[in-house]
Amino acid sequence: MSFLPYHEKNKKAGPFSLLLILSGIFIFSVSCVTNKQAVYVQPGKDQKVDFEAIKKKPRTIQPGDELYIRIKSTDEESNIFNQQIDDYVARTDITLISYLVNEDGYVRLPPIGNLLLSGLTLDEGANVIEKALIGMIATPSVTIKFVNKTVTVLGEVEHPGRYEFYDQRINLFQALGYAGDISTYGNRKNIMILREENNKIIREYVDLTNENVLGSKNYYIKPNDVIYVEPLKRRYWDMDTFPFTLILSATSTIILILSYIHLY
Repeated sequence: MSFLPYHEKNKKAGPFSLLLILSGIFIFSVSCVTNKQAVYVQPGKDQKVDFEAIKKKPRTIQPGDELYIRIKSTDEESNIFNQQIDDYVARTDITLISYLVNEDGYVRLPPIGNLLLSGLTLDEGANVIEKALIGMIATPSVTIKFVNKTVTVLGEVEHPGRYEFYDQRINLFQALGYAGDISTYGNRKNIMILREENNKIIREYVDLTNENVLGSKNYYIKPNDVIYVEPLKRRYWDMDTFPFTLILSATSTIILILSYIHLY
């Protein structure tokens, strides 16, 4: 049995050590997400800081909508629409006292009857109801709100699901906030928005890392939008799925075998 001097053994083992180091660097590089990929609204070369407010047309009432209708009067004692009980219920679940807009665009509001509200804004619909109430109650005041406004957020987010919102409108960042924000491995540069308009499915893409999103037509979402966050390609090589244990075990075994061969 012959033994090699220490420096000779070290010389022969050098290439294998270098191979191991390079493998480690490669594994680390494919499993990491750079800061550039994770930061929202990154300024462009011109360093814009101000954006004009987006002019958004008010949403109109459409068949299938559910409306919360609140009717008040200067004389609540004679108000046949007194909704004190309804107000209590609304604080628990506003959908329990909502009114459905039927397929023809009408809302049935006893004892007034059917009122055509389709195609009107909330303020215009309130005016229609107020005019119908003249002579029935003193100085009617009507408030209408949409009930069934939802957004669905799917893909690489912390809590994918379908979320309800009651504000007149919300933006894309608020919608993602409902879902707990995009995960580390979500692609912020290619957010897909699915939207149904005029019996057609429209597909839009948004880059959240670009500050121009603040002035984009897709900055504000529409009710029933579906937001999909696709995974980064590196997601398939992350710490959860990449077989580090297997590779390291195999590498260690190979090194041991090669070391044994060179020593003996």
